[in-house]
Amino acid sequence: MDANGIRTCQSCGMPMSAEEHFGTEADGGFSRDYCTYCYQKGAFTESNITIDEMAKISGAMMSQLYAIPLEKAESFSKEQLSCLKRWAGREIALCGSCGMPLARDEDAGTEADGSRSTAYCTYCYRDGRFTEPDLTREQAVEKYVPMMASHLGIPAEKATEMVRQYLSTLPRWRE
Repeated sequence: MDANGIRTCQSCGMPMSAEEHFGTEADGGFSRDYCTYCYQKGAFTESNITIDEMAKISGAMMSQLYAIPLEKAESFSKEQLSCLKRWAGREIALCGSCGMPLARDEDAGTEADGSRSTAYCTYCYRDGRFTEPDLTREQAVEKYVPMMASHLGIPAEKATEMVRQYLSTLPRWRE
């Protein structure tokens, strides 16, 4: 596990917060990058699976959990998967406040000295401080729910559940 206690599987996107969530390396040690469903004994459990096939699997789960129309769930899953190490070829950091991928230099926020933040995006963090320093976790949920509900075509209640769960995995909002 990392210092914050939660890692994301770099194959399927599953949050990994307990030892039993982590896959294993060839030497029997825990994998830092992959979950137990994707990685065992130093190899992928589905070595030939494509990103489209993985998006179908994760999209079906998201569709069932959050009442997202299947096609939208698969498309959203593929967007999310494309930022993971297995599919992107490198681990792409996520904003610790909103979860936006920091795929390009211009996506990163800035520290007080003008250097790029490795932890937060440009929308959430500039000049070494949050752009909305008084924003609470619940206000963040309210801010992101309408966008998520519209983007995925789901009821606000399901979007609230989804956003609340996701934000709980991000460093700024962990309790």
